[in-house]
Amino acid sequence: MSPPKDTGIERALEARLPLLLDRWRAELAGAPQPRHSRMHGAGRTFSSPAPCEASLAASELEIVGNALLRLQRGLTGGRKLAGASYMDDPALLGAYLLYYWPVSYLQTALALASLPHLPRVRRVLDLGAGPGPAAAVVSDKGATDIVLVDSSERALGLAAKLVPSSTTAARVTVHRIDLESPEAGRKLPQGPFDAVLVSHAVNELWKTRDDRLNRRCALLEAALARLAPGGFLLVIEPAPLLTSREALALRDHLVMRGHPVLGPCLADTPCPALVAGAGHTCHGDYPWTPPEPLASLAAYAGLERTSVKMTWFALGALRQPPQGLETATAGTTCGQPSILARVVSDPMLNKAGRLRYLICGAEGRRSLSAPKDDSRALSAGFAELGRYDLIRITRPELRGDPDAVPGAPCPLGLGPESHLETLEHAPRP
Repeated sequence: MSPPKDTGIERALEARLPLLLDRWRAELAGAPQPRHSRMHGAGRTFSSPAPCEASLAASELEIVGNALLRLQRGLTGGRKLAGASYMDDPALLGAYLLYYWPVSYLQTALALASLPHLPRVRRVLDLGAGPGPAAAVVSDKGATDIVLVDSSERALGLAAKLVPSSTTAARVTVHRIDLESPEAGRKLPQGPFDAVLVSHAVNELWKTRDDRLNRRCALLEAALARLAPGGFLLVIEPAPLLTSREALALRDHLVMRGHPVLGPCLADTPCPALVAGAGHTCHGDYPWTPPEPLASLAAYAGLERTSVKMTWFALGALRQPPQGLETATAGTTCGQPSILARVVSDPMLNKAGRLRYLICGAEGRRSLSAPKDDSRALSAGFAELGRYDLIRITRPELRGDPDAVPGAPCPLGLGPESHLETLEHAPRP
């Protein structure tokens, strides 16, 4: 089994980290302006700090670390800061810039790397852009016209300076729009756009309203209507249960309205994780060793950061709704000789000594298992599978009663006649 290919994502991110630190010192920490290099965007020249080592002094670590603790606590648990104007607070914006900005950049790059067959992206709309981590990814990939929308003027000002790439002169335009306002959908900049990015913004919109799903759906449909032929919408949300399940529900609503799924799902059917019950969800988990200053900030704030987790989906522009999509359910297809699926769980070891994963494909979500010491399964790389790896199982064993749960796909096993092939590893930084 071949190892995951080198995506170059981490190198691209690390090239930007010194610039983030310089910008924080210049604008958010009251430090003197460092020397500058020239960078262009939005029809005018922006100043960008020359690179420096991306590490914090002890006094700086204390300042940013304390702000990070306040920000992290406000975005989790009761989520008091979610949807609030926290990016207008220089301290919280600084913590976001040095900790969450790199994480969001990495998440966007990983999602795009999972969609290798997309057309070249030139014109991009970033909704809820904040200081621009998602837009910076497409800038590094050669986008030339980037439109940023957010309610925070301070965050947009930072984004205009941070988004342009050192290798391409992207034109960056900013629009201050409250995405919760009744006119937001009509006020969105006009397309056509090759891509619409929405990173960690949807879950903060209308979070206390009972009709938030319908409102979010309407806003994203307004954005989808601005896509060029072949364009795509990418939505990235936090992995915790609440935000993940709401993202998956939003995905289902948009699919039912005729938008095809481009990834990571393999079918335009309702999400099996939602069907499975209230305690189930689906998210990617990408191993990562964070560089500075993230490593020191995570340690200071007591945050575990050994991977990047996210729930994400990509959809295409409107088409005719598939017939019967609203009532479609996963079939058993247990006699199918070959099954294509993504791994959607970490490995689990049951009491019988079998290594088990959850996999998800066009037939729905089911388990795939093999004895933990089975030489054929181990040689095929079964024990090293990761979340969102794409696999093909030929001649799987059927385990359990296929009629035990009507309409549910039956569990599978790797037996003497089975063959496991990893077609595509989930990207790694």
